[in-house]
Amino acid sequence: MSHRSKNHPRDVVIVNSVRTPLCRARRGAFASTPPSTLLSAVLRGVLASKPAAASLQVQLVPPSAIEDVCVGNVLSPASGAAAMRMAQLAAGLPHTTPLSTVNRQCSSGLQACANIANAIASGQIDIGIGCGVESMSTHPMNRIPPPDVDWDEIKAAQAKLGNEDSMDCLIPMGITSENVTKTYKLDRRSLDEFAAESHRRAHAAKVAGKFIEEIVPVTLPDGTVVTEDDGIRPGTTAGGLAKLRPAFDPQGSTTAGNSSQLTD
Repeated sequence: MSHRSKNHPRDVVIVNSVRTPLCRARRGAFASTPPSTLLSAVLRGVLASKPAAASLQVQLVPPSAIEDVCVGNVLSPASGAAAMRMAQLAAGLPHTTPLSTVNRQCSSGLQACANIANAIASGQIDIGIGCGVESMSTHPMNRIPPPDVDWDEIKAAQAKLGNEDSMDCLIPMGITSENVTKTYKLDRRSLDEFAAESHRRAHAAKVAGKFIEEIVPVTLPDGTVVTEDDGIRPGTTAGGLAKLRPAFDPQGSTTAGNSSQLTD
């Protein structure tokens, strides 16, 4: 394998990265906001030279320079791709800029960025946007229908192969969390302490203004402008988290307090 030490014309460079505020699903500021609205806001913001400014008129590049957009999304109905396309056009990107969506579960947004980076590196495009969006309020996980498969065929294939890999695709994330804690021997106390420290650091960063430049304000229909994350709990302590019951396994370690929140 050769090692390239010098710059190359096809090197991929990230010139801007922004996000919307992260808000609690169902109870936060975006509980009634569709993902298309969040996507439009962040697409406008990533093109702006100062995303956090009240005016997003000064742009890094003209929208017409964007040659491709890839959006990572998991919780989306069958019409989701059309909603993302509409969000792109509402953000001011022209219809000549193509858009695709990708679903790789929890790494969907990362895969979208990888797709754009690979397209640039291979010379297919010069400028693109990789992004991700989720609304766990409007499209919650508990409304996901079961897979549309031939269950008899799946079970027969499993019997022939001698494994249950196919059915393992249905294991909920909560149980997956418990499996990970057992595999890596993570105890409840360590998880609670880590979660409490995470909230402490997030609050300290928020107070210090560390998130201001990366957050794109989102204006709601009633005129409210959302500019901050609303899920940080500065008063969280490991002792307080220790009082919570396990959420998925009565003998488990994963709780509502030491898990990542459901987020829009």
